[in-house]
Amino acid sequence: MSSNKLPRSRIIRERRLLSLAMRTGSVVRTPYFRMHYVRGVGPPGVAFLAGRRAGGAVKRNRARRVLRETFRTSNVDLSRLRTLVFVATEKTGRAPHSDIIDVLTAALERASDQTG
Repeated sequence: MSSNKLPRSRIIRERRLLSLAMRTGSVVRTPYFRMHYVRGVGPPGVAFLAGRRAGGAVKRNRARRVLRETFRTSNVDLSRLRTLVFVATEKTGRAPHSDIIDVLTAALERASDQTG
């Protein structure tokens, strides 16, 4: 087993927390995903979603896996974020991994650098 795994305690599974973050949180839109976030004391709870617009089951699972792995390997300071929800688009599963790394890192930096 890898020790760099995303801890289960940080995965959001409660629908109430997901809908709260999606309704009240700020949004960063990219070609590959939407990132809803709520500021607060970290480390953040994280969710990776892919709706039917992202494709069939295989494509949705791949999109979630790609986002989860890219997030797991990112080195951005997330101590100022309380909740992160990533919603995959139809382009997520077929995009080059390097593009998703660049976009996700920029989105996380944008969310964590904002004051307020």
